[in-house]
Amino acid sequence: MNLRRWLGRLTGDSPDTRGRDRLTDLTRVLGHPFRDPDLLVRATTHPSSLVQSSNRGQSYERMEFLGDSILNLIVSEWLFSRHPDAQEGTLSQLRAHIISRRFLAGASEQIGLPDCIQTGDDQNLLAGGGRRKIAADSLEAVIGALYLDGGLEVARGFIHDHVLSLDLEHDEGFHTAKNRLQETIHELGRGQLTYRTSRAGSAPRGREDVNFRCQVWLEGEPLGSGWGRTKKEAEKEAALDALERLARVEASIPERDSAR
Repeated sequence: MNLRRWLGRLTGDSPDTRGRDRLTDLTRVLGHPFRDPDLLVRATTHPSSLVQSSNRGQSYERMEFLGDSILNLIVSEWLFSRHPDAQEGTLSQLRAHIISRRFLAGASEQIGLPDCIQTGDDQNLLAGGGRRKIAADSLEAVIGALYLDGGLEVARGFIHDHVLSLDLEHDEGFHTAKNRLQETIHELGRGQLTYRTSRAGSAPRGREDVNFRCQVWLEGEPLGSGWGRTKKEAEKEAALDALERLARVEASIPERDSAR
C-alpha cells in the first residue's frame, strides 16, 4: 500500500483532500488563480498514476510538450535582449544551460513542485535521477498550463520570476560555467578535467575577433571546445559547450516507464 495513503488513513485525510491542499499551496506560489483548475491538475499528474494507458493524454506529457516550446521562446528572447553582443553559439550555450534538466529541476524544487506531483505506487519514481527528470518535466508542464489558462504574459512572468531569476543569482550562468561543469563531473563520479588553451590559428565564421581556442578534456577525450578574445573567455565557452553536450546526452536517456 502507498505510504501516503496509509498515513492518510491514520490522520483521517483522504488522498484527494491532501492533493487539493497541495495544489492550493502551489497555486499560491504560482501567483495565478486558474480559471480552469483541471489544467493544473493535469500538469501535476505523472503517467504512472493513470491505470489505463489510454488515459495517458490526461497526464502532464502533452502539457510538457507545449511548455518546452514556450520556455525556449522566452529564454531565447531574454538572452537575445540581455546579451546584445553575444554570438549565436554563445547564446545557444547559455540557453542550453538554463533549459537543462539539472537547472529546471532546481527551479522546480524551489517552488516545491515535485511534492505536488501525483504518481503511482512506485516509491522509486521520486528518488535520485528519476526525481530530477520528473521535477524538470512537470515544471515545463506547469508553464504550458499557465500559458493555456492565462496567456503568454502569465507564462512569461512565471519564467522570469522562478527560472531566469535563478540564473541571475548565478551570474547569468556564464562566469560560473567552469564551476558548474566541475560539479557535474563530480556528480557523475568521473575523473579530472583538463583545459588546453592555445592561440587560435583559424577562427569560426563570424568570430574573427577571437584570439584563443580552448578544449576541455575528460579522461583523455575532448568534451567541449570554445573560442574567446582572452584565455579565460575561451575556457568559459569550452565549459559551456561541454555542459550543453552533457545536457543533450542526459536528455536522450529515456525515463523508465513505470506506468506499464
